Amino acid sequence: MSERKIILRLLKKNTRFWICLSLVLTVVMLALIGPLITPYKPNQPVVRDGRYIRSLPPTIEHLHLFGVDNLGYDVFAATVYGLRVSLSVGAIAAIVATAVGVILGLIAGYVGGWADLVIDGATNVLLAMPPVFIMIMVGTFYIAGLGMPGKELQNIAFLGCLIGLLSWHWTARAVRSQVAALKVSDFIAISRLSGNHPIKIIMKDVLPNIASYILLVFVIQLANALSTVVTLEFLGIKAAEWSLFARVQQWLQMGALVTGVWWALFLPGVVIVMLIASLYIIVLALEEVFNPRLRKV
Repeated sequence: MSERKIILRLLKKNTRFWICLSLVLTVVMLALIGPLITPYKPNQPVVRDGRYIRSLPPTIEHLHLFGVDNLGYDVFAATVYGLRVSLSVGAIAAIVATAVGVILGLIAGYVGGWADLVIDGATNVLLAMPPVFIMIMVGTFYIAGLGMPGKELQNIAFLGCLIGLLSWHWTARAVRSQVAALKVSDFIAISRLSGNHPIKIIMKDVLPNIASYILLVFVIQLANALSTVVTLEFLGIKAAEWSLFARVQQWLQMGALVTGVWWALFLPGVVIVMLIASLYIIVLALEEVFNPRLRKV
């Protein structure tokens, strides 16, 4: 049986993978079509019959699916619009970090020499930085560089790229070790002796053999980026006025727990925790499928 057929068979049998993938797709669809479901806006208080509606528990009536907070805003609207921002920043960060890490890892692992030394040095510098320090750097550069209200699309792209450019290091090191191991294999030696250009060897022989690993790396980067985005939003570094956890932090400061409006904090938290946890479980499930030593045949 071919390797591809084995992977597909194991993937079909992996219940954890399909459950978590369904949860991730549900959250993504919620972010995409949620604004079409709710008639409310995240930055407009709910007004009915000339009066503000506040502290309303979750109800199907009037489509307050996640309730109304103590400030008078619909929590479901805040969640779906905020998810759009968080997912956009996280996806951009994951793409940038994975692309930069894979390219530098390929260069370091295959070319070696001074290129390997320079990339390894840059990797060591970033690896030595504690995550909190990296978040402070992100916040400082973001506030100094852009982060202005009314420029949501630019802010999302800028913040995503910034997080990605500070997160590529472990990907580069992991890819470098994979490529260095492949470089000494027989089929690479044959390809080199055949006179193939190094770029052709990398594209045709190296990349296909680490494609599954790159997929794993991307999912990990996405989960890590979302965790970073949530933390930054909670600290007040946000790409848009309706960033989800910036709003959650506002609810917390305005006494949502004290006044008993638990749903304003709990329900958005459940959604984001479910999303990030599902991504990490997908990584474990894929690793069981792709790694022959972990397979449960």
